[in-house]
Amino acid sequence: MKQATIITTALFLILASTGRAEVSVKVKDLSFIDGLKENQIYGYGLVVGLQGTGDTRKSPLTKSSLKNVLKNLGMEGDDVASVNTAAVLVTAKLPPFVRIGDRIDVTVSSIGDAKSIDGGILIQSPLRGADDAIYAVAQGPLSLPKMTGSRRTVRTVAQIAGGAVIEREINPEIVFDDTIFIVLREWDYTVANSIIKAVAGKYQDAKPEMAKGGKILIHLVKDVSLPEFISTIENIEITPAYRAKVVVNERDGTIVTGGGVKISAAMVSREGLTVEVKETGKKVSASEVNDSATVKELVDSLNAIGATTADIISILKALEVSGALHAELIVR
Repeated sequence: MKQATIITTALFLILASTGRAEVSVKVKDLSFIDGLKENQIYGYGLVVGLQGTGDTRKSPLTKSSLKNVLKNLGMEGDDVASVNTAAVLVTAKLPPFVRIGDRIDVTVSSIGDAKSIDGGILIQSPLRGADDAIYAVAQGPLSLPKMTGSRRTVRTVAQIAGGAVIEREINPEIVFDDTIFIVLREWDYTVANSIIKAVAGKYQDAKPEMAKGGKILIHLVKDVSLPEFISTIENIEITPAYRAKVVVNERDGTIVTGGGVKISAAMVSREGLTVEVKETGKKVSASEVNDSATVKELVDSLNAIGATTADIISILKALEVSGALHAELIVR
């Protein structure tokens, strides 16, 4: 039997109380208009200006790339050292609407054997889309994200804020034969039905209905401009009802769950710690919560008897396998 102590090393975030509150959420926070999506772009580049932490001579790709850059500048030579240079991949995301001259953030990642790209400068690197067209050009000094706590800083991945300049516009098509489509970020029939009813209540002529691929088809309404029509629909509020989930981060011990996640009768024993979920309110010497108790009550009970983060995560896993945890358990 473990002593009753308070856990201070782990942070438990229990979202919502056991009394389930109805929360209204805007349609635009649950979905997006079909055609309005981010686009991924990427490219190859070189980072220069490193203090001997770049790729070694065992990286012929870096050496040949550096020779090509110098050749384009009118200089040639075979004895090119690469210890101050690193070969990298540059990745970025294009927003749905983007104009020539706009700037976006980029992520730079080493693909050679460089020890660190901290303090380096990315030289001009074209970024291409899935169609192989160049959409942006990246360049600039790198910065590493600052880590807090015990997390180690990865010195081979860096960012450049506003490091890429857009070279090609994107004009997504969102209207198809006088209709638009709403796509849920996470599919759920209850949410889809709520959106259909809410839109029909606001615009009867919109005639919202389910379409192929889980999309919601909405007809445009006469005498209402497209921006006003979409804006009004996006700002309609509904009450979401997604399936129950429990998210566990094993690295820092964070547990996030809705307050209404239920647990049925079960008993778990782990290294001398016994947890029993019973149908009665009778107390036992270890830890006991009632049938249909919530994850919040379980975590509170485990905290009270001094369970460790590893204990709590293992118990939640065991409850899911046994079928007593009525939620999807996501471990990261």
